[in-house]
Amino acid sequence: MPNSVAFFPWVTIQQELKVGPLRLVPYKRGKLPGDQPDAPQAVIDGVLRAYAVRKTELVPQATLVEFGEWRLGQDADRDVGSKLFRLRELIAFAALAKRRLFHGHSDYSNFDTYAFVIQQYDGARPGAFSFDCRRRDGGANHYWTADEFAFLKPLHVASHARMEFDCAFLEAEMNADDNGSLPYEAIVEFNRANSGSPDVPTHTEVVLTKSAFEYLFDIGQGVPEFVNALQIVVSERKSDDTPKGPLESRWKEARPKAARPLEAWAREFCDLRGGAAHGQKRGGGRFVWSEQAHLAFASILFPLLVKYTVAKSGAFALPERDQVELERIEDYLMHDPFAAPYKDETEDEDPHPWNRVFARVQSEILGRGLLQEMQKIDWANLAKE
Repeated sequence: MPNSVAFFPWVTIQQELKVGPLRLVPYKRGKLPGDQPDAPQAVIDGVLRAYAVRKTELVPQATLVEFGEWRLGQDADRDVGSKLFRLRELIAFAALAKRRLFHGHSDYSNFDTYAFVIQQYDGARPGAFSFDCRRRDGGANHYWTADEFAFLKPLHVASHARMEFDCAFLEAEMNADDNGSLPYEAIVEFNRANSGSPDVPTHTEVVLTKSAFEYLFDIGQGVPEFVNALQIVVSERKSDDTPKGPLESRWKEARPKAARPLEAWAREFCDLRGGAAHGQKRGGGRFVWSEQAHLAFASILFPLLVKYTVAKSGAFALPERDQVELERIEDYLMHDPFAAPYKDETEDEDPHPWNRVFARVQSEILGRGLLQEMQKIDWANLAKE
């Protein structure tokens, strides 16, 4: 019976974390997790010896995975392996859902940061391994040892990346997956569109992202279907609270029949996807937002929509911050995030426009909380005192 270790080689966790039946265990070469019932520390070190952050440095830390009754060093049969790889998708998506853009480098992640391995090994030679490669005519299997070969951390994956996600949302994903209400295929498409790999062209990411929305809403490729699905979830704001910003006149000119910015974006994104999928021109004066801006906006919108969907199934209580951000999502569309920072000189705020939007979301949450507390006060009795 083969022995196996499951792990994320490029991302670390500081202490053991349990989310439902899932356990994420910190690995530190020569120290953690220590000898396990079915996997001594030396064996785990031997398996991880084939992974390196650079040519002269083996991976010093990683994250080990256990699930349910399956433990490190036991046989990861087909059922266990399938469940673990499925969990990898949910963990990575929870991390992408927590990611903030245009906020520095320290907390940024991409899907490839969450590369996942289930490595079978021989206890006598834990550094020996085999791996499969896809071929157009099938596949090929290769056998190496850690003395001859190492898997190097991709350059687009940050060094010393740490796992960052909302545990409550990950558990909700797992519960929704168990009861069949999780839009799993949509999550997989979105993850692949956010690999961060320079080998994946941005127009391919556009196609994958649009496909993710189609899986999420269970719709076809048609523009009206996409627009209607979005507008059902994201209510139109009151006339005295319409989104304002540098691109306000631009989207109205480019899409005069669109009733709101979200509709203009959705129609243009479908146009962009059509060009990407069918070999047509993917730019030009008719576009308000660049290809990169479209992908950036979608990477904020899509996780919020998935959270909304999971919450609607009863597996999750949508946090107030996410509710407010979804309500204010069109504010992001008023600014080109890749242009020079837009700043009102009368205000002392973060110069990046999307961070200003995020800050206003936070302020609105605080304001709502303050209003709720004030409504609890018995002002009549207070006046008598």
